Amino acid sequence: MSGDPTAALLALGSTPWAIAIAIVLATFVLEDVATIAAAFLAATGAVPPMVALSALFVGIFAGDLGLYGLGAAARTREWARRLIGERRMAKGRMWLKRRYISALIGARFMPGFRLPTYTASGFLGLPFWPFVGVAAAACLIWTSLVFSLVYFFGVMAVEHLGIWRWVLAGLLFALILAGPTLADRFARRAAESGDA
Repeated sequence: MSGDPTAALLALGSTPWAIAIAIVLATFVLEDVATIAAAFLAATGAVPPMVALSALFVGIFAGDLGLYGLGAAARTREWARRLIGERRMAKGRMWLKRRYISALIGARFMPGFRLPTYTASGFLGLPFWPFVGVAAAACLIWTSLVFSLVYFFGVMAVEHLGIWRWVLAGLLFALILAGPTLADRFARRAAESGDA
């Protein structure tokens, strides 16, 4: 398979609705890659921008609800309660309750925080409807922002870069995949040099 992030989505079908379904499914695998691929597909005219953005929102928001539900389901498992302990759960519930809205918003914008924050919300039994409202608003803002930036850059790339746009898309895809690992290594080196 080539480094082109749109190739997997296009392989599933070339109609806008088949691509939209593929975008929704792709958000469950790699959300950021799905967002960039959807924006590039919209920029090339393979799918209308509003269809691509709507598909992203549906997939990402469904994933957010799934994380809350996963946490809520774990709450009914005795082994999970024993592993964490009632005292820790009560302490975590109080801490998260005091910062509920800001924690949910922060989790959307800070890589790596969404899974623990959203599942903890479900596990600790924090209110569902505020979760839904904040998660939907944060998802809409973040997804629209990233999609728009990539879409407008993609339109420029399609118009001005010709065949090189696929090389650039492949490099961007590789950077997204390698970014968290590189950031982790950089943070560890910085910590080690600070300890010396």
